[in-house]
Amino acid sequence: MYSFNITNPEDKPTPKVLGKVKTASRFSSIGWSVGAGGNGLIAGGMTDGSVCIFDPSALLAGSSEASLLSTTSEHKGGAVSAMAFSPHNPMEVATGGSDGEVMITDLSDPANPRVTRISANAPAQQQSAEITRLCWNSQVPHILASAAGNGTVVVWDLKQNKAWCELRCESSGAAVADMAWNPSEGLHLLTASSDDRNPVLKLWDLRSSTTVPLTTLQ
Repeated sequence: MYSFNITNPEDKPTPKVLGKVKTASRFSSIGWSVGAGGNGLIAGGMTDGSVCIFDPSALLAGSSEASLLSTTSEHKGGAVSAMAFSPHNPMEVATGGSDGEVMITDLSDPANPRVTRISANAPAQQQSAEITRLCWNSQVPHILASAAGNGTVVVWDLKQNKAWCELRCESSGAAVADMAWNPSEGLHLLTASSDDRNPVLKLWDLRSSTTVPLTTLQ
């Protein structure tokens, strides 16, 4: 953790280390839930498939050993490649693995996380593709989108723990590099291609079609 004193850009300040922790495995994704009380919670997705939950207050106090609240090891097939805390519930985090697994972790008790695997009912297209990005719907708390390395996006209904629809965004098979929900229109989803030969953005209106984008921005 660093402090960047950037109130006066002309000072060109050197970042100051406020806290640090050493882990057995490298980080492959990270998230910080700042609405979880105090300084919130930090979740680290590791290259060995584990998810570590840290207390940033302990890190700031210089107690790196006490900062680790819990570790889960539900992702068995490789690195935790994507992570996103819910903007509606700061104690809920989604994680995606390099093997296509998507899981939801309830951190109401950070020392005893409760993990739900939702990707058991994933469409066949996304079951083995690396999850590249996770994005919670801007308006509906139980809707989550997962983007994959094979060019697909699955929109999940977490109340039913199943896929609601699938978008085949990239006919070339290139990965979906990023995506974002429209903050004022809950059924509009923007996806970005990782294909350098055709680096496009596609806007999807899920009310009208899950096969043809509403528009393509080149």
